[in-house]
Amino acid sequence: MSKIYWVTIAKRTDEFEVKQNVIEKIFAKKSELKDFLEKEGYCKEAKNQYIKIDDGSIYEAVVEKVKIK
Repeated sequence: MSKIYWVTIAKRTDEFEVKQNVIEKIFAKKSELKDFLEKEGYCKEAKNQYIKIDDGSIYEAVVEKVKIK
């Protein structure tokens, strides 16, 4: 059984506004995922959730571990 890490990145302009501009990325290794998040400037917000604030916009990344049989 193998695993992949699926990241969904959404842009928010307000805390209550609906998320927009959803981007999805898939990583084969957790180290690749962590390198990507660190390089892009994301900070850990909660378990499997990362946040980045850039020029008045808020980017929220949610990580899901998917097991493949």
